[in-house]
Amino acid sequence: MAELEIITLVENLAYQQSTKGEHGLSLVVRAGGKQILFDTGQSGLLEENALQMGVDLSAIDMVVISHGHYDHTGGLKRFFEVNDHAPVLLKSKALGEKFSGSTGTRRYIGIDREVAEQNAQRFRIIDAITEVSPNLKVITDISHYYNFEQSSQVMIVEKEGRTMADPFEDELFMVYDHPEGLTVFTGCAHRGIGNICRTAMEATGNSNIKLVLGGTHLKGASQGRISKTIDAFLDIDVAKFGLCHCTGLPAFMQFSEEFPEQVRYAHVGTRFQPYD
Repeated sequence: MAELEIITLVENLAYQQSTKGEHGLSLVVRAGGKQILFDTGQSGLLEENALQMGVDLSAIDMVVISHGHYDHTGGLKRFFEVNDHAPVLLKSKALGEKFSGSTGTRRYIGIDREVAEQNAQRFRIIDAITEVSPNLKVITDISHYYNFEQSSQVMIVEKEGRTMADPFEDELFMVYDHPEGLTVFTGCAHRGIGNICRTAMEATGNSNIKLVLGGTHLKGASQGRISKTIDAFLDIDVAKFGLCHCTGLPAFMQFSEEFPEQVRYAHVGTRFQPYD
């Protein structure tokens, strides 16, 4: 059995026969004898794909939610129907009101209010580094290292009666700490993928990164920001990338050109065993 195995359960693209894609992300993480679900996609598709990939959702031990957007939490409704015990770890602000103005009209993009209310006993609020399996930790605070990494202005929250750009105080990520290097799990990296990787290094004291896996929120980013992100990764010296979801094709292609032997698209059904 692999020390660490990751399976992409839900993602925008699906190439494996009988699986489907949707705008969202969900990863199954197997480590230390536990199965952890990192995000749930935006619908009940996670169950459909799980059946095709031999993943038993009823055996999941824990869910970790990277942030409170619908494309990472929408699968919770179906998950709760097939799993009656796994706690859901998230920051308190992930349950807050979240909106997008990307279409010119404000629309709600937060966690389903009814699902959250009906399953409140399943949620476990965390606000500090939490070990969920040996060597696998959830990091709740993301430090700011790169000035070019700024959150989107079209994603908004209501705070103290006023509307403001979402500072993504609800965002968290996971890191697997191994002597060969870190595996960093990111949902969307709204607070910056470079900032997340630097925070992972600072929090663990491990300066080597074996794998960065997940969304990087570079879809629609300027050429300048993509280039600066690549420069940051050249400095950090990441060994491998599993990019997907909100990374965007232009950014993925640019990463592939710069790191031709290191970049892989983490579509539905992709499996990673970083330390084997």
